[in-house]
Parts: sequence; C-alpha cells; structure tokens
Amino acid sequence: MENLKRKAFIGASILVLLLSVFFVVRFITNPYYIVGPPTPLFCIRNMDEGAHELRVEVFDSENNSVLNETYELAPGEKISYPKPFRFREMGVQMVDYTFKFTLDGRFTETYSTKVDSWGTVEVELYADYAEGQPLSIVETAV
Repeated sequence: MENLKRKAFIGASILVLLLSVFFVVRFITNPYYIVGPPTPLFCIRNMDEGAHELRVEVFDSENNSVLNETYELAPGEKISYPKPFRFREMGVQMVDYTFKFTLDGRFTETYSTKVDSWGTVEVELYADYAEGQPLSIVETAV
C-alpha cells in the first residue's frame, strides 16, 4: 500500500513538473499570452468633417516597397493595418521603415521609424488644421 502511494505521488509530481515546464516554455516562446498581440503597423483617423483620400507607402531599410495602398476615409472613420507576420515571432529585431503619406494628392509627409511588435504609427487627418497641419503623425507604444 505504501509503495502504491509513493508511485502515485511520484507520478503526480512528474505530471506537475511537466505541465509547469510546458507553460513556462509557452510563455517564453510566445509572449503574446502575457502582453497581447502585436499592435497595428499604422492607424489612420479622419478628424475632418469631409471625406479624404490618403495614399500610404511603406518602405523597408533597403527602400523596398512593403505597402502601397490608397484609402478613402469618411468623416470620423478610423482604419488600421496589421503588421507583417514576422512581427509575431519571438526575438524579432526592430526594423527601419519609412512611411510616406499623401493626402488628397496634395500634401505629402514622410515619417521614418524603427518598427517593433508593440509600436504603432498614428496618423490623424486635419486634427491640427488651425495650425496649418493637414497631417499629424505620432508614434505610440504599448
């Protein structure tokens, strides 16, 4: 009887140890269980009362095109674009990206930054129009 209790105790201990190792490895290899998924590559908000067209071009550090899209934004509309899959992998280095935003074919702003899993480029259309700035670009991080 004592031998059976000892075997049950050893079996339960091994099971707890294996489950603990499994969960620790999962959290180390996939931090998104703790901090959440990567944030979007960029978000755009139209703060104006009229609709606008915004062309977004994104280039990597070697000037290769990563994205070239045009968006029609209604008043008050917000859109976001997800990061490429590589930013979901553990240990991804920061990557240099250059963003080129062209509003209604007239105003162009360029913004360069290092992109990681939890930083997002935020663009607001006509948020500071009184200041003469049709585009407001900032970077946020979680």
